[in-house]
Amino acid sequence: MSLSINLDMSRKVPAPRTVFVRYPHGAPFGVPGDRVGHLTVLRELFWAVQDLAEPGMILDPGYRWRRTRWAPVAPQSFVRA
Repeated sequence: MSLSINLDMSRKVPAPRTVFVRYPHGAPFGVPGDRVGHLTVLRELFWAVQDLAEPGMILDPGYRWRRTRWAPVAPQSFVRA
C-alpha cells in the first residue's frame, strides 16, 4: 500500500496499490497538527487494503488541500527567533 501525492509518478512507477491525495510535498497526511485529518487519511489507507482488488490500482478519495498558508506547528516557546 502506498500513499501518493504525485499522480503522474504513481502511474509511471506503480505500487501494488495506491491512495492518491492532492496534498503538498511534506504533508501527505494533511495539515500538521490536524489529528482528525491525519486519521481520516490513515483510515482511507486501511479501507483501500480491503477494497483495491487488483495490483496497480490507484484510489483517489477526493481529498484536496484547502489551506493557503501554513500555521506554526511548534508552540511559540520552542520557536527560535
